[in-house]
Amino acid sequence: MTTMKISSFAPSLPAVCAAIAAMIGSAAPRAMSQQVGGSVSPESSSALRVDVSASVPVDEFLRGEDVPVDVTLRNSGRVAFVVDDYGEYLRNRIFVYVRNADSGALLLPRDGAPRSLVDSLELLPGQTKTVRVYPAAAYDISKHGRYHVTVAAASGERTSCSTAVSFTVVEGVELASAARSFGGDGSRVRVFTLLYWPRKQGEALFLRVTDDPRRGGGVVGFVSLGGVVRVADPTMTFGGDGTVTIVHQIGRDRFVRTKLDVSSDKPVVLDRDANLLSADAVSERISTRLVEERIDERSAERSEENQGFFSRRRARTRKALPASTGESFDRKSASGE
Repeated sequence: MTTMKISSFAPSLPAVCAAIAAMIGSAAPRAMSQQVGGSVSPESSSALRVDVSASVPVDEFLRGEDVPVDVTLRNSGRVAFVVDDYGEYLRNRIFVYVRNADSGALLLPRDGAPRSLVDSLELLPGQTKTVRVYPAAAYDISKHGRYHVTVAAASGERTSCSTAVSFTVVEGVELASAARSFGGDGSRVRVFTLLYWPRKQGEALFLRVTDDPRRGGGVVGFVSLGGVVRVADPTMTFGGDGTVTIVHQIGRDRFVRTKLDVSSDKPVVLDRDANLLSADAVSERISTRLVEERIDERSAERSEENQGFFSRRRARTRKALPASTGESFDRKSASGE
């Protein structure tokens, strides 16, 4: 991991912008401004101001997981701020810098120089937009530990930085793992590992695919499988067509089945069925229905039994009564007295 040491473990915002500006080749101290210039002319540069803020959805991410950073940009100036791949807009960039919180070291990008993580953006005066960037696209953050990320919007020598947001990279808790060989000669080995970790007041299941440990074991794929209830162990079933089917529990008697294509470097979800019931749950429901039907039958039988002699006598008496035509009925006459 290539790093650049900065002087302070927790530098102030101007120091952060100074470090970033040094990385992008800005030599003038006056360039360390909280304003962002929108074009090459000094007039328009002084007329544009972009405020930058950043956030991450959770505090902990698993090794190999994409870390999303949501960047909110507000143009409080008088001219538009445009990021594009032609003309003077090539000077405008939105990028991140990453610092290891344990060592205080500033990571250098894989390409050796910062590059914009946003390809196209138009921010008109008074407008606010939020975009999502992924620091892993430019930096190696696969090592365990805590990281600080600062987002910068730059135009030429002018740079505006957000305050740092922090997250931790963890290994996760392994639930199941299996190695499979791919290719005609079986020379390509992939290790498939199911892991869980707390996520948003619950637990979530993940699939991490790594390269052959003999070749470094780098992460080549990562898939979030959603919430999990760890009562029944999740299962992985490999097909001969380069697929893997994962079944995991999401409720007392409900399961999710996810089928993925793992024949290429990165796994691709082919199908997902979230309406599965366990065999035990099906048997339980059938048994419950049969018991309820038997209870209903017994209730009907008891109702007939309770009618008995007096119910039958009342029925005969009703039949013997004259129709309600105003005729009187003498109970003593009816009884022969």
